[in-house]
Amino acid sequence: MKELTKYSMEYKLLQIFMFLASLLLSLTVIFQNIYLGKIINQMLVVKSGYEQLYLWLGILLAVLLLRACFNYLNQLSGQQLSFKVKRDVRHNLINKDTERSKVTILTEVVEGIHPFYESYLPQVFKSTIIPIAIIITLFFIHWPAALIMMITAPFIPLFYIVFGLRTRDKAKDQMQSLDRFASEFIDLTKGLVSLKLFNRTDETTAKIHKSSTSFRDLTMEILKSAFLSGLMLEFISMLGIGIVALEVGLRLIVFNDVSFVVAIITLLLAPEFYNAIKDLGQAFHTGKQSEGYIEMIEEMNNEEQAKKTAIQIDSNMNQQDMIQFNDVSFAYPNRQDFSFNKINLNIKEKSHTAIIGPSGAGKSTLIQLMLNELSPNNGEIKYKKSLKIGYLSQRPYIFSATLLENVTMFQNYDENHVFDVLKEVGLMEKVTQLSKGINTMIGDGYEMLSGGEMRRVELARLLLLNPDVVIFDEPTTGLDIKTEQLIVHTVNQFANEKTVITIAHRKEVLKYATHYIEIQNGEVREIDVPHKGGVMQ
Repeated sequence: MKELTKYSMEYKLLQIFMFLASLLLSLTVIFQNIYLGKIINQMLVVKSGYEQLYLWLGILLAVLLLRACFNYLNQLSGQQLSFKVKRDVRHNLINKDTERSKVTILTEVVEGIHPFYESYLPQVFKSTIIPIAIIITLFFIHWPAALIMMITAPFIPLFYIVFGLRTRDKAKDQMQSLDRFASEFIDLTKGLVSLKLFNRTDETTAKIHKSSTSFRDLTMEILKSAFLSGLMLEFISMLGIGIVALEVGLRLIVFNDVSFVVAIITLLLAPEFYNAIKDLGQAFHTGKQSEGYIEMIEEMNNEEQAKKTAIQIDSNMNQQDMIQFNDVSFAYPNRQDFSFNKINLNIKEKSHTAIIGPSGAGKSTLIQLMLNELSPNNGEIKYKKSLKIGYLSQRPYIFSATLLENVTMFQNYDENHVFDVLKEVGLMEKVTQLSKGINTMIGDGYEMLSGGEMRRVELARLLLLNPDVVIFDEPTTGLDIKTEQLIVHTVNQFANEKTVITIAHRKEVLKYATHYIEIQNGEVREIDVPHKGGVMQ
């Protein structure tokens, strides 16, 4: 768990707060059981002094309230630590150039490390400090019970370490299975037309079913391990408590060398001791599951990009050109129905280029080549300089994070600037409706946004980025009139200041374009005005 701990070391103040909360919690546990033992002894043995009994009941109530508060503060520290670490991890991963499915890593895998910080780490503090406090207390009250606990306690962590190691490996296999399944599903979806043409849909369906079943089986293996681990931990804890109870019972009834109040306090502290260690065992299970996720994140962090970049920087390009395609050829593996052959294009600086053509002609493929998401089989693509490229997709992705983090993409921006951008895209009304404003959690499991609001979030990302080149991929698809007008206005605003490339069928979006690229049957050509037979009529 060294890698998981490494990310938390930047927030030592939260860990100190977690330690103090656990220390105070351990004191309340001791006082609670001592006063509860005294109350029971006063009622069953002494049977007098009820005025003192009322005082002890008041103290017990106060201690119970304090225990709940300190436990809540411990958990709250873990939640805050998890929130900050996930933000940092996403911030580190967001710009990684990798062959992996980045969406899966940024969502499922990063969320997978959440239990370590939210559950396991707070429990480590509690399960370390509370048992130590109980042992120290019992050495002053009834030392044989403390000795029994010290001998039996190591069996619990030994058992859950064995199960935890198995869980870690299963969790890693599970997420790798999900990662592969996500990549396969995306690839098969892209080639759906070809699969239908070649009558391969049945085989593809069987392949997807096999991948999804494999992920399900691995998930069930983890749950099986968790249930079995919980059962055995309960058994060992009950056995330890039983041995302590037997020793105390013999000393109280047979040998008659301990008082009733000592016996009852010992019996009350024994479950607290074993439960604290047992709870760590259950948290350890989730911690080891998080370890499987962090291994995938570290692999991505250390991964050397295998593919060689196809983009070259040429500062000697024509002064008016921003991007050049020189004899670029490209074909997808195992696809005979589509290819580009020797494309020659020049994207002018501060121009508005429209890419037009029928669906499936290759418009998105051309953009992917331009973004270096695909590498050409032959030819070269040149940039005039190192470019910051913004991209507005058809289907924006919303992370399970705050609205602020979704807009900034986990980068650091001045908050006033963020509010200005939110006003510009018309999201301030939504922000005022959210319970915590810009810091409200959105995405799956949290506050949900409409399709238009999600597109506005992505538009806000684009405005914050302030890119050199802006690419709009069917920017008005499926939007309400108000959001569509906002997108059109933004496209035209960018066209006056930036190099803009737009894929669209709507005249309103493309009417200010100064340059057109038409794609038909794998052929790419530059034209001055939209072709009569094209999509723009």
